[in-house]
Amino acid sequence: MLDEVLDAIGFDAERPVRVLQDEEGREVVIIRVNPFTITRLYASGRPDGKRPHGRDSYYDYFMEQFRDYVERHGSDEGFSLRPEDWKLLFEEATDRYIRYLIFAGIKRWADVERDTRINIELSDFAKKYAPPEIAWRIYQYKGYMLMMNAIAKAEQRLMKGDYDGAIKELDEGINRIGKFCAECLREGHEDAEAITRERYLNNLVQFRSDIQSVKERLSRKGGCEEDEEIEELLRELEEI
Repeated sequence: MLDEVLDAIGFDAERPVRVLQDEEGREVVIIRVNPFTITRLYASGRPDGKRPHGRDSYYDYFMEQFRDYVERHGSDEGFSLRPEDWKLLFEEATDRYIRYLIFAGIKRWADVERDTRINIELSDFAKKYAPPEIAWRIYQYKGYMLMMNAIAKAEQRLMKGDYDGAIKELDEGINRIGKFCAECLREGHEDAEAITRERYLNNLVQFRSDIQSVKERLSRKGGCEEDEEIEELLRELEEI
């Protein structure tokens, strides 16, 4: 029975990831990690498909609680969550992180942009409303989230042949990461600043340089899409 299902899905060495739909029309990503391990995640909402408190995610649920609090009290002063609530949010963010890594691998860049944006918003929310020792559990990774968010935005531009737009998205990402690095230094997180600058900031700078180089070489070729060398340049950019 299971073998028949796997045959119907059509896994092979070249396609270890398949995107299907469940009976409700929700997209489900099926991943064959190895010949003996298969896992699945949902493309939107919580990666496990659960709906806590009838919402798409704990993030949506607690954001609703926050908005209700502000409406009742007229401000956010005094708002807080329990440590166990932050734990639920952070565990969900980890699942979302795994999902956007998988989606980056299959070039679903709009989904990567969405998931990184939500995790960035959650990290900022925790920074403002959680005790510092709790907030840092997620906030320390903000530089990485910013990098992936900028890459996702740039990749979507590249898919449309918009090189200037891709460079603009990366410039914005570089600026946001620079501000995060400055914040880390001000608050005594030198190790996080060094990792962010040396890895994530440099990755964006290199990606920008590669796109600029391809753009200039394409410009010199006159924009002829049928030119074999240009096609090779575009393939090189896809592999960056």
